[in-house]
Amino acid sequence: MFDLVDIWAARTGHTVQLVSANDHVHTLNSLHYEGLAVDLHSSNLDGLAKALRGAGYRVLWQVPGHYSHVHVETTGVEPRGLMASFDMAPPVASD
Repeated sequence: MFDLVDIWAARTGHTVQLVSANDHVHTLNSLHYEGLAVDLHSSNLDGLAKALRGAGYRVLWQVPGHYSHVHVETTGVEPRGLMASFDMAPPVASD
């Protein structure tokens, strides 16, 4: 997942920061405690959420408790190809 996030940030020019993994108080039975969820912040949260959903991750964004960050779960994920999560064409090689 972090490779996807790094590629997305590099291609879009937006920033991404890890906000929380297993280091804060989360809800009871949170996947954070099992190391299966992270919270991310970005200069474009909508775009980040869309890219991660497009790659097959379960994303919580713009729902109660998730208005200031994107919550990403990595359990049960079968990530799709990286390019499937971007709204832009792959880079074109120059001659």
